[in-house]
This record gives sequence, C-alpha cells and structure tokens, in this order.
Amino acid sequence: MYVTWGMKTASSPKRSQIARTAETQAVLISAAARLLATVGFAKTTTQMIAAEAGVTTGALHHHFPTKDDLMMAVLDQSSITIEEKLRVENAGPISGKAGIREMVDHLWQIYGQPEYWAVWEIIIGTRTDPEVHRRIIEHRSQSMANIVLPWLERVETLNGSAGQSLDIFEFMLIAIRGLSLERFMDKDAAYFERNLAMLADFASFHLQGPAPQPAVPPHTNKKRPHPHTTGNFEDNDDNH
Repeated sequence: MYVTWGMKTASSPKRSQIARTAETQAVLISAAARLLATVGFAKTTTQMIAAEAGVTTGALHHHFPTKDDLMMAVLDQSSITIEEKLRVENAGPISGKAGIREMVDHLWQIYGQPEYWAVWEIIIGTRTDPEVHRRIIEHRSQSMANIVLPWLERVETLNGSAGQSLDIFEFMLIAIRGLSLERFMDKDAAYFERNLAMLADFASFHLQGPAPQPAVPPHTNKKRPHPHTTGNFEDNDDNH
C-alpha cells in the first residue's frame, strides 16, 4: 500500500500489526507442520515449535494459547492448501480414463506425500482427547465438503449419480491416504505406481462403465468337415 507523503492515517499502524501477526502465525504453523512430520505429535512441544520458528515461547502462546489451538491452525492451513491445489491445478472437467488417472496422480501428490503426515500425526495423536477429537471430526467434515463440491462439478458429465461420484471420490481419498502409509515400509516407486494404476482403473470403471469390448464376428451355423473325414460332409444314409 502506498501512503501519500505528509498524509497521516491512524489505520496504517493497525494494518501493519495485522500483517506482522499473520506473518508470525504462518511461521509458527509451518514450523509445527515440519516437526509433526519429522518427530511426531508426542515429541512436538510448544518449546520446540517456538525454537524452530525462531520466536519465544511467550510469543507462540500470544498467538496460540494452547498446543491444541496451534494444531487446529495446522489443519486449517492444510485444508486451504489442498483446496487451492485442487481448484487451480485441476480446473477443467474430467474426461475419459486418462483424466481420471490424472486426478488420481494429483491426489497422490497432495495426500501421499510426507507433508501430509503432519495431519495424520494430529489425528492420531489427539484420538484419546474427546473434546479435541470432536473438533477435528467437525473440521475434517467441513474440509471434505469444501473439497468435494468442486469434484462433483467436474465429474457431472460421467456416468452415475452425484451420490455415486461422491462415494468414489471418498474411496479414492481413503485408498491414497492408506497407500501413503506404505512409505514407512520402504516400498519402491514401482509399488506405488502399480497400486495407483489399479485405483484409477477401479474409479474409471465405476464412473464411466466398462471399457468397450472388441467386436465379435457373427456366429455361423455352417457345418465343417470332421478332421478325419474326406470329401463333403452330407446328411444322408450313406454316411451312417
């Protein structure tokens, strides 16, 4: 923003403070996500997050009074990032099997990468706290709604109802997020490629129907000579 020379405005410092606050919060959220993905939920303390972000623990608690508040902010940022990637990088309609495979690959680039482990760490790490668990379930439900709506718009030209498309989309997410855990088992790239291809085939079959079968030549009833018979095969008394 540009301010005219000599003109004073009381709102400028306020906007500057808002910008600084947003910047500090973004740094804290990024630091928390990195630690969650590398050392896990239990070992990620507010002291470690503050040190990773380069701020004091007091500054951290000024922006996020509790660790749970910061964890919810990490989930918020994850949802925003996912929604933006799905909207910007996959804006066109899905068409054909190749389009569905492209969608599977893109979902894998979002949900199958180590960066998404931070979300898993929060979900698993807070599972024994009923109140936090409830907040997370509500958050994930809202996030899914925001992600699913653009998906349904993109597949409306394919076979099946909106309900079926939603079921397939959710199954794809379940499969991809589950497949990402196989990274801990040191699977090679071919393993993931093979499973992603099968997932794309499954989704394509249910969203578009089975692939067209090759044409079968018309059946003929014409009788052929027996391989051990010479001459013409005729239905007469001499052949009995």
